Amino acid sequence: MLAHAPLLYDDGQHIQVEDYMEGLEVELTQETRRAVIELYELAVKACRCFTDSYAYEQLQDVLGLQAELWQEGVLTLQDWMYWLKQIGEGQQVLPKYDFAAMLGELPEGYMIHDFHDELLYRLEQNCADAWAGEERSRLYASLGVK
Repeated sequence: MLAHAPLLYDDGQHIQVEDYMEGLEVELTQETRRAVIELYELAVKACRCFTDSYAYEQLQDVLGLQAELWQEGVLTLQDWMYWLKQIGEGQQVLPKYDFAAMLGELPEGYMIHDFHDELLYRLEQNCADAWAGEERSRLYASLGVK
């Protein structure tokens, strides 16, 4: 639902709702269109808060993970929109981790989405992995999952 392409070609300061709308591949009903526009307005407002390029890249990564979690039914649209609103109003921060301290040496550019994938992999290998389960719960809470 939240197309990633507009995020990749912007610095967060110029992106518009229309940029997202143009990326939609489905025809929307009038009611759905209003809801989608509201989501995109919140995303645009959130983007404006991140003028630092690294922080904006982190936001892109988080939004991509949230879109996946929404598609999988883990994150509700209502909770996602609330999280975006909180980010846009400066009442919520992006998740912060010291991945190197937690996991050791990692490839350059390792981010939240990679960490999520690592947690899922560990839980697939051992569903009783308490650390991975706790970290996933903590991560999900920081992304707005209730």
